[in-house]
Amino acid sequence: MSENATTLAPEPASGGTSKKSLLPLVIFLLFVVIILIGGVGFLLLSGGNSLLSLPGNLVGSSGIDQDTFVLNMNKLVLAPEDMTARYTITPGGNLHMNNSQLSNNMGAAFGKPFIVNTGRIDGWDLAMERVNPDDFTPEYVRSRVEIYETTAGAADALSEEWFWAYQLEDRMPDQYLDKNCGLGKDCVTFMYSEVKPASGAAVERYDVAFRYENVVVWVFIKGSQGEVTEDLVLEYGQIILDKIKLLEN
Repeated sequence: MSENATTLAPEPASGGTSKKSLLPLVIFLLFVVIILIGGVGFLLLSGGNSLLSLPGNLVGSSGIDQDTFVLNMNKLVLAPEDMTARYTITPGGNLHMNNSQLSNNMGAAFGKPFIVNTGRIDGWDLAMERVNPDDFTPEYVRSRVEIYETTAGAADALSEEWFWAYQLEDRMPDQYLDKNCGLGKDCVTFMYSEVKPASGAAVERYDVAFRYENVVVWVFIKGSQGEVTEDLVLEYGQIILDKIKLLEN
């Protein structure tokens, strides 16, 4: 007989009446103990199973809601109304950059593995050109927003292993300017330069790419030397970042 059973058992001198009076109490207490043990066990097992079955994006790695992003992505890119000077969208320049389009743009040999390994879902791309050539503003402005399944996938998209500016030889920049710039995370700025054969004028292009949660942003501006700067492309990137943050409200 256990210690608890001995304690609950009546003293011999009490007789049979005491034993009968304590029996309902013993049964009640045992019932309570069984319920408590069963309840705690259920919670532990249930909680354990739930935690094990949670996908990564439910424990803080998903970022921006994918459906919300896709519904609004054409409004997140830079548009003529965002600019201080007059711009017009180039022919075919307002583009739903789905995975098929991206693969064609990058080349299937790189594009398809990129999409599979980073978990890219969708994106939008918009290109604009300056209306008045006398305005001291970029001649050409292009921006793209992309959403990925997870924040880790978006980070991979900007890594040296997968970001096209590091991997595609025909698109590697002339100079990396800052691999830790201040927009979002994984921010990088870089530039290209060329000389127009006919006029001998110097043309520069400044790019910025960065991540906010599971969204990747890329902006580039192009124009004559002095019309475009690294600071300006960062300003344009900030405009897009502010739009993305509104999706969280």
